[in-house]
Amino acid sequence: MKALPILAIKSKKYTISRSGLDIQAELTFEEWQALGIELAPVAKSIGFIIGDWINYGDGRYGQKYADALKLTGLSLATLQEYAYVARRVETSVRTEVLDFTHHKVVAKVKDPEAQRKWLDTAVKENLSVARLRKSMNFGRLATEDEMEQDPADRGVVTHLALINRLIRWWKQTTQDDPVNKWDPEQRANVKEDFKLILDIYEAL
Repeated sequence: MKALPILAIKSKKYTISRSGLDIQAELTFEEWQALGIELAPVAKSIGFIIGDWINYGDGRYGQKYADALKLTGLSLATLQEYAYVARRVETSVRTEVLDFTHHKVVAKVKDPEAQRKWLDTAVKENLSVARLRKSMNFGRLATEDEMEQDPADRGVVTHLALINRLIRWWKQTTQDDPVNKWDPEQRANVKEDFKLILDIYEAL
């Protein structure tokens, strides 16, 4: 396993810190481009890195979110998401080519081979997260025309379009993975997310 490039980045022209990138001298286009190539893997990997770290702590020491909250300063929702996706998508299935969000979409599928198939399709077809999600809902590759037919996918967001997408997601998710087989943490995560919808309903 190769170390992330950012761990070895050193330059007199810029400093990388917890607050961001501080550029102290003008970068050539080639230097700017090279830095982007070095930074990209970090963005794609950080969710899995922290998720694997949390899951190791849980398995080894029986401690998870309480310590992780103190040590990272990240929100509970973020930590739960990282840990859930890292636990559901095995290291052997993950691909460096795709973002963490692509892996989050396939995390709902229990079969690693099915996960691998969808991730391979996403790479081969250069799928966006939205198109990957729709393809999984269809059980086949969603066409560009089908993406355009859904107002929510065109950026024209209406509450009915969102509700329809939510219903489709719920049917597909519970068909592949019945609620009575969910672990307590997965149930708690989904309940927490749905509280937002309940807030909207109660405000009407």
